[in-house]
Amino acid sequence: MDTLRYYLIPVVTACGLIGFYYGGYWVWLGAATFPVLMVLDVILPKDFSARKVSPFFADLTQYLQLPLMIGLYGLLVFGVENGRIELSEPLQVAGCILSLAWLSGVPTLPVSHELMHRRHWLPRKMAQLLAMFYGDPNRDIAHVNTHHLYLDTPLDSDTPYRGQTIYSFVISATVGSVKDAIKIEAETLRRKGQSPWNLSNKTYQYVALLLALPGLVAYLGGPALGLVTIASMIIAKGIVEGFNYFQHYGLVRDLDKPILLHHAWNHMGTIVRPLGCEITNHINHHIDGYTRFYELRPEKEAPQMPSLFVCFLLGLIPPLWFALIAKPKLKDWDQRYATPGERELAMAANKKAGWPLWCESELGRGGLASI
Repeated sequence: MDTLRYYLIPVVTACGLIGFYYGGYWVWLGAATFPVLMVLDVILPKDFSARKVSPFFADLTQYLQLPLMIGLYGLLVFGVENGRIELSEPLQVAGCILSLAWLSGVPTLPVSHELMHRRHWLPRKMAQLLAMFYGDPNRDIAHVNTHHLYLDTPLDSDTPYRGQTIYSFVISATVGSVKDAIKIEAETLRRKGQSPWNLSNKTYQYVALLLALPGLVAYLGGPALGLVTIASMIIAKGIVEGFNYFQHYGLVRDLDKPILLHHAWNHMGTIVRPLGCEITNHINHHIDGYTRFYELRPEKEAPQMPSLFVCFLLGLIPPLWFALIAKPKLKDWDQRYATPGERELAMAANKKAGWPLWCESELGRGGLASI
């Protein structure tokens, strides 16, 4: 039964393929899975159960995603060329963009994320190709070498600071990860005695793959379909950065201290756990990034967030996100989980954001004076 849960991944993606095959207003079918899954994730109880799976069949869901995404775009081109999808119809264009964006972000990002942490070259190459669909084909470089080392510190561009909106975070995280990837690639080549301009530099692959998808789609389906692809990649990139935004929002850590159970937010929804390849069962992934997704142990006592779907929707309206979730959750984290040193960092972050200093009594006058 636990193995079957993960087949939600190809089933959701297959909805997009079916929609593009039939064309017309069926192109909305992929995007329509979002509200259905959201309602189920909200109304069903949280799931803290450990998984008992067949490793082969659980892993198979990961390796199916790349051919499914290629098929998704293939059916899109086929539908346009055969007149089943009319790009002169604004509602059909919107349906194509939103279905592509949603399926390129979820479940493609979680699958790509899982595969980039595998040790073999094949799944890691598949992760890079999957990341092309959400416009970030070199995501693995900064993710593995920066985010996993420096999470919850100012050195990690994938950790949003307190008071930051999702809109500014998408930009800062994108710029930060690209800069980190370029720097890391250059340093890697120098250590090998090669020039950073060597053609083996993965930055060239980044640019090539970023252009390849919309370029190929435009060649096969026309310029308008190329623009649809670009729009979907941009929206998908926003969804992708949203995962980091909601899994690390406002958390702080002493750089010289180890990563502990309270250093990530967890979203333990019955739907989002299998759909997200357990990426929302997050903290033990950071403690050991090589643990397979179905082997991650749920930590009921670790910091918890509401449904990730709800967080995404509220995050689009920053005042609601801050008032209803971010501030109450961070206040609880500061008072219940944070170490004394982390409380000082947290109150300094609150002061910078213009938020209340709710740990004032714990720190005392001496601690506050240094903030």
